[in-house]
Amino acid sequence: MKRTLVLSATLGFLVACSTPYRTPVLDATPATLPTFAGVASLLKPERALDVLLVHGMCTQDASWARESVTQLYASLGGDPARVALSSTAVADTGIVLYRQTLPLAAGALNVNAILWSPLTRPLKTELCYDQSNKSGICQADQTAYPYERASLNRALKDKLMDDCLADAVIYQGKSREAISQRMQAAILQAVGTGGGTGRPLVPDGGQVPPEPIPLVLITDSLGSKVAFDALFKLSTTPEQSATALQVFNRMSLIFMRANQLPLLRLAEMDLDGSMAPPGPGDFPADPIQALIAQRNAQGIGKPTDVPTVVAFTDPNDVLAYTLVKSPFAARAGYPIIDVVVTNAPTYLGLIELPTSAHTNYPRNEAVLRMIACGEPAAEGCGN
Repeated sequence: MKRTLVLSATLGFLVACSTPYRTPVLDATPATLPTFAGVASLLKPERALDVLLVHGMCTQDASWARESVTQLYASLGGDPARVALSSTAVADTGIVLYRQTLPLAAGALNVNAILWSPLTRPLKTELCYDQSNKSGICQADQTAYPYERASLNRALKDKLMDDCLADAVIYQGKSREAISQRMQAAILQAVGTGGGTGRPLVPDGGQVPPEPIPLVLITDSLGSKVAFDALFKLSTTPEQSATALQVFNRMSLIFMRANQLPLLRLAEMDLDGSMAPPGPGDFPADPIQALIAQRNAQGIGKPTDVPTVVAFTDPNDVLAYTLVKSPFAARAGYPIIDVVVTNAPTYLGLIELPTSAHTNYPRNEAVLRMIACGEPAAEGCGN
């Protein structure tokens, strides 16, 4: 009898679990753009396609780069066993660049993954004293946290607050300029040439720049802000401006998983809600829009050629924001598509584990498929 009750309770609990957006829901601005292309649509046999991956908040290591590239490659029909990334330290930055050119039937994929997590790791050790279960960045002999926490609160404090949100606080503070300068060097090293050719995007001697090789950017959470802030800063540096704007001009697709742009935008606003144009040394509230303006002012590319931003968001992710209906999107001069997904089960209609909601985008099959194949999926994609 007892076993029957336990089984019944277990079954009832499982039935009470739900994944409301197992089938993703799309919204867009303009509203006439609810579909988008994927990485597969940009592949061509005659040249490699550049893909740049930038992680977000939460401590990451080489496994992030390996997992991200492997998942993307497999989603495009590649053999995961062929993934063997090379690692290169970006000189004098603390950033590591992981790279590989991977073959596909439709054309080669030139992947670049920027690991910037080592920059904030030393500062985050300041919060190790507060962690109940010490993370890998803490010293092995760190004194245990002396007070009892409920299990869910313990997990949230240890991971989301002390390890993840801490990155955003660090970036928005005094270290922002230093992080951005180092990211600028990493971006130039990763995609400052096209398609792995080694040829500069801006030739010397007044030569005509080559036809832009498309570049796809895939970012997680804080990574979108970090990447575009760095690219904007490069565009305002006289000796690097042309190259930075050529890099941006190559971007036709930008995939953001768990972005925080509407939240981080608040840090660029005055108390009355206004936003004065950024002065020298400032960061714009919308670096993508600022880059479009810079590019158009310098006559690079066509004014109508703007990137499409596809933002994946789990509504239960407390650290992510949809974009289409936000004040951020109201000022954007480029198309934005929201893709609403579910990253983990919701229990009893009460909670989806916050850590899973924020960190499971790279393992969400629907997200992987849509980045690789678009929506609707390109014919034969992933086979």
